[in-house]
Amino acid sequence: MNAAAAPSDDTLIRIRGLTTVLNGKKVFDALDMDIPRGKVTAIMGPSGTGKTTLLKHITGQMRGDAGQVLVDAKNVPELSREALYALREKIGYLFQNSALLTDFDVFENVAFPLRQHTKLPEVLIRNIVLTKLQAVGLRGAAALQPSELSGGMARRVALARAIVFDPMLILYDEPFVGLDPIALNQVLKLIRTLNQTLGITSVLVAHELDAIKQVADHIYLIANGKVVAQGDPQTIADDGSPWTRQFFGGEADGPVPFQYPAGDYAEALGFPRGEA
Repeated sequence: MNAAAAPSDDTLIRIRGLTTVLNGKKVFDALDMDIPRGKVTAIMGPSGTGKTTLLKHITGQMRGDAGQVLVDAKNVPELSREALYALREKIGYLFQNSALLTDFDVFENVAFPLRQHTKLPEVLIRNIVLTKLQAVGLRGAAALQPSELSGGMARRVALARAIVFDPMLILYDEPFVGLDPIALNQVLKLIRTLNQTLGITSVLVAHELDAIKQVADHIYLIANGKVVAQGDPQTIADDGSPWTRQFFGGEADGPVPFQYPAGDYAEALGFPRGEA
């Protein structure tokens, strides 16, 4: 790894020149991005622009065709299997649909990573799990089954599981989807509280600007494989560029076209050229 490419102490994730092609489509086109330590950074953009794919690059689930993805000064694509697993133990991941194990109760869902990856005594596992459940306000729900939880409660249990190893980084993949206003505000409060009290770096993939404004320190708007706008929530909301105007204004057409690229319409209908 080039020493000049190493992130500074206040940058946890540095992405340089990331290029990824999937099924002939260029998802990332020499993408550059810096994510600071101890902050909440939001990744936003139209559907299909690779936001969840970016999280997979950060965790080493996918490798780009070119470029660097540095997490804590380590170039993820170049890590050995052992080094990659060691890095992943420092990363918590909140899945889109919580991904709770339906055959386990709340306690065992949170305990699952500890049982799989450690040999801690039962009394210590119990104390850790109850501490994490207390942090998300659900210690009293430890014996409940996932089917007995509301959507907001399930999301909070998943968050307790994500922080069970006291990670340096949490990746949130669409954490606000399907939440009622009360549950949404509870999750927002938890994200900010955990970030401040534990010094965790948080990366959120989300679409809800009003929610993001309440919690994010910095926003990246990505489209067409690149960062098209960035800044703090107020700055990016007032940016006025065609990209931010379309995305945050909900316009049907603009830099992201309504029509998916296609061949000649008349020819597709069987007409000679120029007769449609």
